Amino acid sequence: MRIIIAISCLLFGSFYGLTSAESMPPKTYDVIIVGGGISGLTAAYYLYEHDVLLLEMQKSVGGRVTSGKHGNLFFAKGGEYIGKPEEPLSEIIDELGLKLREIPSPADAIYYQGRFYYGEKGKAELLTDKSSFYDLSRFASRLRKLYNKYDEIPDIELQGELARLDTISAKQWFDENRFPKIFHEIYNVTSRGLFGANLSEISALAALPELAFDVEGYEEADDNNELLDELGKSSTFSGMYTFEKGLAEIPQAMAQDLAESIQTGAKVTSIAKAGELFEVRYIQDGKNEASVRAEAVIIATPAPVTLEIGAGVLNGQQKQLLATVEYAPYITMALFSDHPVFDRGFDLAVEDGQIFTDIYDASWVSRHFKPASNSKENASITLVYSTPLSFQDKDFSQLSDQDYLTKVLAALDGIFPGTSASVTGHEITRFNHGLPVMTPGSYHRMLALENISADGVFLAGDYLIYPTFEAAAASGQRAAEKVEEWLED
Repeated sequence: MRIIIAISCLLFGSFYGLTSAESMPPKTYDVIIVGGGISGLTAAYYLYEHDVLLLEMQKSVGGRVTSGKHGNLFFAKGGEYIGKPEEPLSEIIDELGLKLREIPSPADAIYYQGRFYYGEKGKAELLTDKSSFYDLSRFASRLRKLYNKYDEIPDIELQGELARLDTISAKQWFDENRFPKIFHEIYNVTSRGLFGANLSEISALAALPELAFDVEGYEEADDNNELLDELGKSSTFSGMYTFEKGLAEIPQAMAQDLAESIQTGAKVTSIAKAGELFEVRYIQDGKNEASVRAEAVIIATPAPVTLEIGAGVLNGQQKQLLATVEYAPYITMALFSDHPVFDRGFDLAVEDGQIFTDIYDASWVSRHFKPASNSKENASITLVYSTPLSFQDKDFSQLSDQDYLTKVLAALDGIFPGTSASVTGHEITRFNHGLPVMTPGSYHRMLALENISADGVFLAGDYLIYPTFEAAAASGQRAAEKVEEWLED
């Protein structure tokens, strides 16, 4: 009987054209957000008064900010830390009751030509040993003067020297100021780690915020001894922050708070106009096609993805600008062992030219805040962070897991002999659209995108602002503000 009834219903549905979910009118929302990284999540968080749906392709949200677990220890796979949180991130952290941890010093260390340098004092010692106190003072003074004129998108005024800095490479700026070779070498590693590109490939203006942050502690001193003495007295904390389970605590907490508004496993294929509304089509869990509609759409995906799925609703200028955004891939690898590979600092930057830019002690925070977790029952986790020597190096992405592991272990053995023999396991994570490269002209492009009048389609993401986790959250909040204005009109 049940079979007969089912067939009758099917025939009845066919007669009236109701045989599939596609025949049903799509559900309509106030806002649809495409992309569940920190930008998309922040936009959804600040649009809580509206009927919002966030579609995320992966099975979980967070984008590049994700964590793994080995034994009793959590480890970051993507983003490692943030600076002192400002709004909107500080507001989100407070409202969700998350427990921020300031990373104990020495948070930073440098390995250069067989020697280790720890903390701000160590970096200053390296720079002055390989150049002079005068060169370091000139470097810090020049950066401070420039940074006093700097502001973030959308408030920056691209005039005079700042506008010029966006048209030349960071290497050109170093060369113009005749900074010694050691400055090029150290900050080339910084550039690769932050942008996935070298100093010749990023704009001088893009390098400015990071360089200025680096010399904050280099106040005026009469000589090198005075400078090193003052830096040696600095706080035991770093101005760098994370959580006991890594930065992934933030998107995870936001996902819980926004639970009913998030749909994971939803790969958006197109966005199109449907009368006065927008229709977003997607594939759910790799199987079923579906669509939803909304008055406004926020696209919070990497620029190439935004171009692909938004081709039907983006205007010509947006498409032209988005096509200029370059991306660099990066790879992280967690190495498991019974004893730490490096445990005298949180982040060890290595000399330029290596397969990796940084080595992180993934248990550094846990050991300091939960000493008991450093027992023999827990494995030690070392995270290796790798970017190409140039974002245009296509071979980097083609490295097989085995080739990558072989190259990393060989490089580690050169710094810490015997590492490869102590490794008991590993886990590799790849980010193909890992880092938006701040090529010359990036700030002009970002301001142009910011000022384009939207017709119900809004952009968010770290290619629209300085590419840090904190700034990406600010981009999401900015998109939410624009949507609010649009809905009110």
